[in-house]
Amino acid sequence: MYDSVTFQIEEFSPEEFNHLTEYCIQETPKPLGDRLQIDWGNLRINYFPKTSIIKVSNSLHKFYNGQILGLGAINSNDYTMSNLTETVEYLELAFQRDCNEMKILGRFEYGFNIVTGDYKPYADIIERFQSVVTTATNPFNVFYNKSGKPYSKFCSFTHYTIKCYDKGKQSGLYGTNILRYEIVHKSSVKTKNVFGWKDISLADLLKKEIWDKCYTVIMKSFDSIRVLAFPSDGIEAYTKTLCYSYSMLNKDFKKNLKPMMAEFKLVHDNLKESSSSPHSLIRKKMKEKFEKLITT
Repeated sequence: MYDSVTFQIEEFSPEEFNHLTEYCIQETPKPLGDRLQIDWGNLRINYFPKTSIIKVSNSLHKFYNGQILGLGAINSNDYTMSNLTETVEYLELAFQRDCNEMKILGRFEYGFNIVTGDYKPYADIIERFQSVVTTATNPFNVFYNKSGKPYSKFCSFTHYTIKCYDKGKQSGLYGTNILRYEIVHKSSVKTKNVFGWKDISLADLLKKEIWDKCYTVIMKSFDSIRVLAFPSDGIEAYTKTLCYSYSMLNKDFKKNLKPMMAEFKLVHDNLKESSSSPHSLIRKKMKEKFEKLITT
């Protein structure tokens, strides 16, 4: 479930850094102004000798697959609680520090890789995501690949972003339908808010309580998404879900649409929650995936 994370260790001596680079990474760091930088597989490590602070960032999932399993820097498969535990223990040995000292700050990502069967992740599902409603209605924006084709949508808030994209295509696994749905914390402000305490570290990621809290955030955000109907649902249902979901239309014609919003909501929710809807399928698979990740 967890992916990219940023953490730092304070009072990290030059001797400890030399041990890390010589015996674990076995590479020579590059001097960059006030810091020494070195990559360890997928991880980017910056050491600041004057302040004795070492900062580590990027995907724990890719690091586990590449450094521990030897599969390469991939993250299209599952990353379970036991996988994470193994990763953290590996880092503790390398840095010769307890994971409680590895303080989380900055970017933090978590989410699910969901196999969508015959449904194409972007064209059949994500493209119909229109907006997310919390205290306000925030629209989804589109990411394009190098060829100019859309493959991802994101919805930004002050301290976090909801991202969803075709993981199969992003990973070069063409012909494999995998939808990636994730929450990206932009800073430790959101992480502290979700975890419920101020002092956060990699040790917290090993707690089921935190997995439960992150799962709750994921599901709450997914349930807040407004979507379009499918052409097979008919033009009337399509129009009603468009009026309900499309943030600009909803804003521009707010007074005109207000008397009909209850009806639009009913049509929208029935279509989204229908057992035959891809959106309902994704939600069900998210729940199943979470149970799998915390028990294996």
